[in-house]
Amino acid sequence: MPRVLIIGGGTGGTMLANKLGRNKSFDVTVLSASPDHMFQPALLYVAFAHGSANIVRKERSLLSRRVRFVQDRVTLVNLRDRVVESESGTRYEYDTIVLATGADTDVGQIPGLQEVNARFGDYHSTIAQAQKVWASLDAFKGGTLALGQASPICVCPPSPVEGILLADRLLRKKGLREKTRLIFFTPYPRPYPAEPMSEIIEPIMQARGIEIMTFFDVDRIDPAKRIMTSIEGDTIEYDLPIVIPPFTGANIAFEPASVLDPEHFIITDKETLHIKGFDSAYAIGDGANIPTSKAGVGAHLEAEVVGRQLTGHAATFDGRTHCPVDLGDGTGTFVIGSYAAPVVKKRPSRLNRLMKIMFGWFYWITLSGLLDPMLDIFFMLTKPRPRPAVDGSKVQQV
Repeated sequence: MPRVLIIGGGTGGTMLANKLGRNKSFDVTVLSASPDHMFQPALLYVAFAHGSANIVRKERSLLSRRVRFVQDRVTLVNLRDRVVESESGTRYEYDTIVLATGADTDVGQIPGLQEVNARFGDYHSTIAQAQKVWASLDAFKGGTLALGQASPICVCPPSPVEGILLADRLLRKKGLREKTRLIFFTPYPRPYPAEPMSEIIEPIMQARGIEIMTFFDVDRIDPAKRIMTSIEGDTIEYDLPIVIPPFTGANIAFEPASVLDPEHFIITDKETLHIKGFDSAYAIGDGANIPTSKAGVGAHLEAEVVGRQLTGHAATFDGRTHCPVDLGDGTGTFVIGSYAAPVVKKRPSRLNRLMKIMFGWFYWITLSGLLDPMLDIFFMLTKPRPRPAVDGSKVQQV
């Protein structure tokens, strides 16, 4: 029976493990550093709406009984010898390995960010950090609130926009909006990287009086003077900074090291999802360096592709993304695109936001695979049509 070792107990790793576990033809082991599974999109509502429900469950409880779960921190993945070494000193051998290792925040990349992050929090790492954001907002009495992403790579690309719009909503509820200058900063030339989506979001920000600073790659922060400076030399003076940290691949060594890019993400074929040079190794989810959104929907669909390949079916990943966006006014939209199809404009509606909120409750069922037939139909019906980019250049990144 083929031994499949899955590193990481997030969305993609859990879904793939359950899919292979149902097949009964594989010996499946999930190796994770944490006993818990966190629904990461919920951190947005912890930070900006004081949410707390339905965020964490035990990973073991989410896995099929046929899947072995081991809590152990991986230190080395030796792709040449097909063996994994761990913090406990255990060696795990495999026939096929799937890296679902996710992405980590790295506050150490930017001088001053560690101090700012420790004081004000963030909503991309832990529940405790997201709670710090809420506490900071709760104590805020007015001034300049600056929110944005510190570097181009961001897990859940809509989350910076969602954060500033939800902050705007909260301040209006508290009667503080007229006392607050809201600044949204981004390293991109527009509020959202994909232009069609930016054409929806930018007018909403402008209508709500949110200042937009583009091409703002954070270079350093001076916590004492409360000044943020970009690589380009621009500055933001703030009272409350909410900075989404840079992201890197998981802190795991690889042999050969050449399978990692400079940010420590795993170099992965964007269609087959094979790790560079190794047919017995795959990478899915946020830890792979493929050119699509780092989001749960991507990990879900990538797990489907790898599962089909391992069960003897032809399958490739088309880069599909389908990310919900909360616009902070009771409406929402979706970022929908693929490698072949630029992001489409989806009109904001209350139904779209309701779908995002409801997914937080359905998420746990989707991990089991029980909703796969329904979701397959949904993704088929909403598949974007391939078409050339408006300016004739390559398809825009989603």
